[in-house]
Amino acid sequence: MGLSRRLALLTAVMAVLLVLAATELSTYLSEEERLDDYRGESIALAESWAALLEHGAPTGDAAAVQAALARWPAERLARTQAVVFATTPAGLIAIGRSPRADPVTPTANDSAALAAEHTTVWRGSGRSVPWEVAAVLGDPHPWGILRVTVSTRRLEDWTSRERRRAYLFAFASAILVATGVGVLTSRWVARPLALLGRTMARAHGGVESAPSARLMGPEEFRGLARRYNELRDALVARERESDARAALLALEERARGYDRLALAEQTATEFAHEIGTPLNTVRGHLQLLRDDLRAAGDQPELERVQLVLAQVDRVAAIVRARLGARAWPAPALRVTDLTAVAQRILQFLDPSLGQAGLSATLEETVPALASCDPALVEQVLLNLLKNAIEALTPGGRVVIRTGADAEQAWLEVADTGPGLAAQARQHLFEPFATTKEGAGTGLGLAVSRRLARASGGDLVHVPSARGTVWRLTLPVGEPHD
Repeated sequence: MGLSRRLALLTAVMAVLLVLAATELSTYLSEEERLDDYRGESIALAESWAALLEHGAPTGDAAAVQAALARWPAERLARTQAVVFATTPAGLIAIGRSPRADPVTPTANDSAALAAEHTTVWRGSGRSVPWEVAAVLGDPHPWGILRVTVSTRRLEDWTSRERRRAYLFAFASAILVATGVGVLTSRWVARPLALLGRTMARAHGGVESAPSARLMGPEEFRGLARRYNELRDALVARERESDARAALLALEERARGYDRLALAEQTATEFAHEIGTPLNTVRGHLQLLRDDLRAAGDQPELERVQLVLAQVDRVAAIVRARLGARAWPAPALRVTDLTAVAQRILQFLDPSLGQAGLSATLEETVPALASCDPALVEQVLLNLLKNAIEALTPGGRVVIRTGADAEQAWLEVADTGPGLAAQARQHLFEPFATTKEGAGTGLGLAVSRRLARASGGDLVHVPSARGTVWRLTLPVGEPHD
């Protein structure tokens, strides 16, 4: 039940109770006043007829008394009747009564009035005879009593009619008042409250989308709507200020990142310049060692030196590109077997894996031919495997999976390590974001993604129940006949 209906019902109940209470009180007071008037009229009637009887029957002659009572006005404002009792040695006996008077017998009140020689009034018995008057007859020697009985039936009938009429008016007034209160409450209270409630409900989507409250209804509700609008405006202003501060902090953080990148670029250039000469020296010695092993026919050692020499050549190419163009070398795209690349890198890292107490396996679902620069893929795979080696404890395991579908070839690196924390996942691929507590630069993943995208693919983190999984995707390469 809504507020307006509850108020209407409460008003109706209160109106009925108040009107009925007022009616009952007014009717009671009026009835008591009329009864008092009846009492006075009863005394006056009795005394006047007592004087009349004393004049018409001074000695108490029964015939004279009855003749006088024949003219008794039985119907006045109320129904009345009279009985005359004469004194005898045997007591009071009735010697006359008014027309249509009920037979009555003398009472103690009659005897008391005769003994006191004074008019006595008392409440009679019965619902419609509240007043009875006993007037003494005979002066100076009382010879009898005139008892006058005044009925109040008409007064009771009038009271009953007034009460029914008042009840009818009470219920009609209650219905009218309740209807008026319901209509006014619905218009002045329920509608403004409902509108304000709907407005506040729409604010759950955010203060920006929250509408302003309409000013309607009494001044109290208008003031409430104004305060809501002021609060909304204040929250909107604060939210915009917060967004502006967040944007400023983001710009400052980006600027610091650019500063670090610029410093890293400068450091990388200086580093490339410094390691160029010793790197060429190392390359020359490895070539001489390769020639000696080839001449000696030591095939296993020759393959290992060729692997190392290939990686030195790749690093030397990066250094030359860094010094020449201040950028990573442009990808030399060709059809590349990702499984063969993974095999070479696993063979190259076999000593590191063995030293760390780790095992590594290669799984191929379908032939994975990609259009890419194998040197850049090797760099990405080296970075991912290096991270896995540093994250795993002895006994850990690394799995490399390769495969392809109609649109892309892919290479996955999965380990059985502790995985990435939620905070670390929020800053993946950001330069200088690292979880190695000073042991890393935070550039490996950023560089790896840059290289993957330069080759037309991408590097993503794959959520998993255990460990960490990275997926490198590349365009599918068409095999040559």
